[in-house]
Amino acid sequence: MQGDYRGIVPAVWVFKGRNYAIMGSMTDNEKALADQYPEASLIVEMARTAWNGNLKAARIDFELSDRLKDEIKALLGKDIKSIFITDSDVRHIKKNHGQGEAARGQVDITPEDFALIPAVMNEFDTAKHEDTDRMGNKKILFVKKVNGNVYTASVERGNSQIGVITLWKSKARPGA
Repeated sequence: MQGDYRGIVPAVWVFKGRNYAIMGSMTDNEKALADQYPEASLIVEMARTAWNGNLKAARIDFELSDRLKDEIKALLGKDIKSIFITDSDVRHIKKNHGQGEAARGQVDITPEDFALIPAVMNEFDTAKHEDTDRMGNKKILFVKKVNGNVYTASVERGNSQIGVITLWKSKARPGA
């Protein structure tokens, strides 16, 4: 596990290998998927702290699978060494996707949903280059279906790393 965990409750650091902090509304399959990623509990704790309004500056980096490295190289033409999420990203996701999502045909994101970000990224069903902004930053959408929900994470490329900039969830269409 790597990264800078400023602002995260120190007690969360004791979690090694298993994500005991992940509870709440997750199904057993979602918990099992998130449990494969040691950083998932840290990401959930960061999200819970943001939901409570107590989050200070924080950044969590997580590992890239070989498949993810290859896909990013194919989409962006660049080797990426790191993926991260920051406190600012968590606040953005909470503000824009934490409530009222039913009006857009989506499901409200909860702090526990953040545990699935490493799985959505590393075990994606689809990935596509979505956009390039005015400053040349390229955005990729990663989609993963888990237990009847479709999770979509958007990332933006910097130099040799990418940051998770948003996450949303919708119900999978029947038969999809």
